[in-house]
Parts: sequence; C-alpha cells; structure tokens
Amino acid sequence: MVDSGYPQFFRPLTLKRRKLIAACIRAFYARLYGSHADYRSILGREDLRDLFVQTMQSATLPADPAGEDGDDGFAAGDLADDQKLASAIVRLLVADGWLETAEDRVRLVTAYRFTRAGKIFAQALTLADRPRERTRQRNMRSCKNALSAFIERRDVEDLLDAYEYADRVIADLSEDIELFYDLARKILLDAHVQGNWDGFIEFVERRFRDEFSPRLVYDNAERHRLDIGALIERLNDLSAAEMQAIDDDLANHAAWAAQAAPDGAILRWMLDRIDEMVTAACRTKQPELFRAMESYVRRHVVLLSQSLFMGASGSGAALSTLIRRLGEMPERDQGAWLERQGAALAPVSVALYDPAAVQPRKTAERNRAQAVSIVPEITREERLRQFVRQAQERAFSLSHHDVVDYLLGSMRGTGALRLSELPVDDAIQALSLLRAVEAARDHEGLDVERLDAEPLDNAIMSGTDYAIRRRHIGHG
Repeated sequence: MVDSGYPQFFRPLTLKRRKLIAACIRAFYARLYGSHADYRSILGREDLRDLFVQTMQSATLPADPAGEDGDDGFAAGDLADDQKLASAIVRLLVADGWLETAEDRVRLVTAYRFTRAGKIFAQALTLADRPRERTRQRNMRSCKNALSAFIERRDVEDLLDAYEYADRVIADLSEDIELFYDLARKILLDAHVQGNWDGFIEFVERRFRDEFSPRLVYDNAERHRLDIGALIERLNDLSAAEMQAIDDDLANHAAWAAQAAPDGAILRWMLDRIDEMVTAACRTKQPELFRAMESYVRRHVVLLSQSLFMGASGSGAALSTLIRRLGEMPERDQGAWLERQGAALAPVSVALYDPAAVQPRKTAERNRAQAVSIVPEITREERLRQFVRQAQERAFSLSHHDVVDYLLGSMRGTGALRLSELPVDDAIQALSLLRAVEAARDHEGLDVERLDAEPLDNAIMSGTDYAIRRRHIGHG
C-alpha cells in the first residue's frame, strides 16, 4: 500500500498510546511547517524531547490508556516519567520510519526531521485534526519561508516543500470555487423550498468572516507573490556549478522532477513552475473565486427579495396573493388557468416608440456632411511643419522605463546614487534628472529618500537632494 522502506511504518498508530503519539507527531509538524514555523532553526534530540514532553503535559488525553486496544509498545522503564516516555516515542518514530536524523554542518549537531513518507502522513494527521487550518495565505507564506530556508541552508527538502506549497495554493482556491458553486446550487433546494435562511446567515457571520475573508486580502497575496518572485530571481542568479550541484541533489531526492525537467535543468524548471503556480493563483484563480462568491451572494439576494415580496402587504399584496394561490393549486388546474389567461392576453399588442429615437432631421447636419466630403489637399509646407513638430515632440519624449534604465546604469554596481551626482551635459541627462524621483517612486525595485539637510544646486535646478537605492526584499 505504502512503500516507505519500513515494513512497520504504521505501527505507532496501532499502539495503546496512539492518540498521544499522534499528538506528538502533529506538534512536531506544526513546529517545522506550521504558519509560525521558524525555518532557520533546527531541532536536536533535546529540543525534540522537550517538545514531546510539553505536548504530553498539555494534551487532554487520559494518562492510562487501559481502555484502548492494541499493544503497549513500550517497556516498563519507558513509562517512569514524561522525559523517558518522550525519548521512547522519539526512538519509536525513528525506528519505524517517521523521523530521520541529518547532520547540520554549520552548527555541527544532529537534527531531527520527518522522512518523506512521515511528512506526508503527519500533514494528513494535522489537517484531519484542523481541517480548515490550511489556507491560501498560509501556503503562500509557507512557500516564501521554504524558499528562504533553501537559500540559507541549501537543503533540497526545503525546495520541494516550496513546490508543494505553491501547488496547494491552486488546489485550495479550486476547492473554494467549487464550494461556492455547490452552495449556490444547494440553496435552490434548501432556502427557496424551505424558506430557511439560518444557514446563509451563519455562513456570513462565522465561516466567511473567520475563514474566507483572510483569503480575499489581495494586497497580502500580491506582497507574498512579489517576495517569492524576488527569491526566485536570487536562485536563478546562482553560478553554473551551484546549480549543477543542486540539480544532482534533486535528482536523488525527487526522481519525478528529473523526468519532468527538460535537459536535466531541474532547479530552473522547479523555480519556473513555482512562479507560474503562484502567479496563476493571484491573477486567475483569485478573480474566479470572487466571481463564484458574488454569484452565491447574488442568488441569495434574489431569493430573499422574492421571499420578502411574497410576504408583502399593501400595494404588492394582490400580486403576491395571486402567486401564492396559484402555487397552492394542483398542477392540472395551474395549467388550465394559465392557458385561459394566455388566450385572453393573446390579442393584446402593445408597441411603443422610444422618444429618444424620434428626432426631426436638421438641415445643418446635411450641409455639414456635404462640406466634409471633400478631402482638403495638404501642401508641402504644411507637411514639413508637421514633420518638424513631431520630431521635436519625440526628441523630448522620455518614458519612466528609460529614466529607470539610466538611473540603474549610473549606479555602476554600488546600488545607490544621489541626484547631485548625475551629470547634466546634454538634454537627455537634464530630462532624466528632472524625472528621476517620479520614475524611481513608480518602480518597484527602487527606494527614494529625501535628504532635507543636503541641498541640490546645478545648472538646471536647485532644491533638496534625493538618494535613490535598489530595494532589497527580505526573505525572513
């Protein structure tokens, strides 16, 4: 069923203390991959044991699982106290293939982490315990954190995690879209027939506010996407030797990626796929979720309006009473009544003209059409003046993109410059200086700082100096 290389992989979940072991697995998974996980830290044996002890002391589980079926799985000495039981659980999970050890060459310690199969089933246990913990925002943030951890530690497991998180962003949004379409279909059978609006009100007040509203914050999603794009650019700038070493490591850990990547460039293929999935989530799936949610709410509004109309009194009471009585008739009587009313209304024909379409014809319009039918002849002098005017406009036309390219070229690798450092030897340089601050503020890769204490004075302008720097996006 599952080829993890360990024949007793599921044994920890069949023992008497399986609930406690599952709680420890979930706690370790949350510590490594949860929404508040610190990807830059590692867990040694003492840290992992302390985490399990804390989980056992805080878990609301019976101390004596005598009523549970299954083997005990632990020696009598392992049950003396929480410290010994936690150490025994660590040994059990390592022996049965849930955890493995890895040497941290930087800190020179032995770190514990999930095996590939252990991580998959630990995630399943976590989602089963909190089925709606996973959200698009959390996966976007986790993808960014995993990429940051890969840049710092060069552990391909972090890169594979980032790929999986990016894939889940699309899956989460697809599930949410399908959920709203199902809800929209279901209300036609529930709310419309039964007249019960409690489910819709509960959805808006609880589930939408707590679960869906964080996913609809476009600014946060776009910020995460930009940060992920910056991290991908850093990885694409690695040397050929570094990329080859990472490709070799990925080929050993993810054979499926080696088969899918063209020409063996596994790292570049995986980075491109991450960027495509995150971009598609923000640019395609998120607007589709908005439309599905709008359709669901709009359908509820229509049904609610119909319900209010049917219960109305006063001027609309006659029509609502007629509709209600017609609905109470047997189906055969309904058909007969509607046929009689249709036959009575058949001879009626109402044709109304649109007042806006009835306009008298004006003589001035006919004369003007005849006047413009003759194309005037353009003389050579007029064509020359038009050519000179267009040439002058093009000579002083400078886009923000051109100004940003000029500023980046003037930095000469330092990553920063001041307006006072820019030359003004020709018209292009002068125009670039005048538009430098505005163009830099519109560019996402540059920061602008006003230097109030330092004046700017040259041949074309005088005022306050400005500093323009490259923007470095953090990866914490």
